[in-house]
Amino acid sequence: MSLLPLLSRWYAFGPWLLMVGVIWREYGWRRALPLALGGWLIAFAAEWSSTSGPGIPFGSYSYRAVGLAHDWRLLGVPLFDSLSFTWLAACTYLLAGWLGARGYLRLLLGALAMVAIDAVVDPVALRGAHWWLGSIYSYPAGTGVWFGVSALNFIGWFVVALALQLWLRLCLGQEGPSSRLAVGTGAVLVAGVMVQSTVLAVGLGIGASAVVALALLLVLALLAPLADAPPVASPAPKLVVACALRSEAVAARRALGPGWRQVSATTCSRWVSGQRPGVEVWETGVGQLAAKRAARQAPAAAVILVAGVGGACSPGWPVAAVGVADRVLAPDGSWLRLDPTAHRRLLQAGVGRSAVLASRETAADSAGARSELAAVGVDIVEMETAGWLEVRPSSPAAPLAALRTVIDTPEAPLGRTVGLVAQGASGASVAMVARLLLAHPGSLTELVSLGRRQNLALAALATAIAAAVPTLMGQVATPAPAVIAPTSGGGGTGAPG
Repeated sequence: MSLLPLLSRWYAFGPWLLMVGVIWREYGWRRALPLALGGWLIAFAAEWSSTSGPGIPFGSYSYRAVGLAHDWRLLGVPLFDSLSFTWLAACTYLLAGWLGARGYLRLLLGALAMVAIDAVVDPVALRGAHWWLGSIYSYPAGTGVWFGVSALNFIGWFVVALALQLWLRLCLGQEGPSSRLAVGTGAVLVAGVMVQSTVLAVGLGIGASAVVALALLLVLALLAPLADAPPVASPAPKLVVACALRSEAVAARRALGPGWRQVSATTCSRWVSGQRPGVEVWETGVGQLAAKRAARQAPAAAVILVAGVGGACSPGWPVAAVGVADRVLAPDGSWLRLDPTAHRRLLQAGVGRSAVLASRETAADSAGARSELAAVGVDIVEMETAGWLEVRPSSPAAPLAALRTVIDTPEAPLGRTVGLVAQGASGASVAMVARLLLAHPGSLTELVSLGRRQNLALAALATAIAAAVPTLMGQVATPAPAVIAPTSGGGGTGAPG
């Protein structure tokens, strides 16, 4: 089989590979693979039914074998065309959520956005003989009502787009977009296809199609915030899993099962799940101030489980070791104690080893800083637990427990990647990584090493959370997934989160 289509149809295969890869990274393979396969099957079935079947849902049209002689085809349908539906649907679904649309209105706006984009893409594609696409399909004579495109085509696009939006909702959940990378990728891809189509439309003398498509997208973007469904009332949580980093919050949600959706919040991102009634996962951001803001919003009677990664201060704590906090050294030098009953129960459940934590305002990554902490009995250093305890001290009525899995050690510190730890942030942005690599090209190996250790630490964190949550709620623990797929959100702090 020739690989030529991958190059000649880069504008279809490239975005598809990029979007599936981003969703894999941000949401895990258990969501990315069904999304990619199911999305393609929906689009393929619609195209085959229209070209070789009863003409539903796009109406009758035909592909030209001569124009597709060098393309991969299945039952006459070119693979690059049916794949395009999936990445375009993912882009519009993520962007509709980012703009504020919720519930079924989000699906509707996402589907209408796909139709708006097709208002310029199809007329341009129909004239593919005049640019590099080639003449690959045609409509029956006399059926074209929009620059040669049939009205049934747009009806079919809406039906298929709505089905794809529903499939995306089933795969990714109803939550608002928790991944800036996925939303940013979607925005870049939509902008790219609109810029390319607009330039071609003007050159082909059908610029009006681009003007209409852009106007429709603008209207839909303005309507999206108005489609924000009222927040679903949910009872006060009985237990809050508080994570500083996005990657930690993703690991927590995966460990506790599917069905999570984001709810309205003022200080941090919050998720609830019908399969875990009474449990919420919070993404607070890095640092003492972020932890204190979140602590002020936590219900007074809720159990708090502060969970994340941290940096070991002594050789006895290797990467992925799990520490259950007994007490915490605050930035001002005072010692804060966690609830001893909750601590004992977690140790008895085999969640991890007893550990002494130190909370710091900034990442403590140097050998000197770690050795000083180790000299006073600190096992793991992090950046949030003391902030929580200072606002709401742990008590038998409202216990606070803390878990930390080791991501960096005295032998393998963060090094130059410590610059990725930002106060208040929930992870390292692409811009931060780019700046690091531009300033220190040799730090690429440190980033790769940190990524491997992050995967190990997050897998251990997921296992610990899966056992700790039911233990703290007096339930029987359920097994956690053995492997956590790589996620975004930066590394440790030496360690934050």
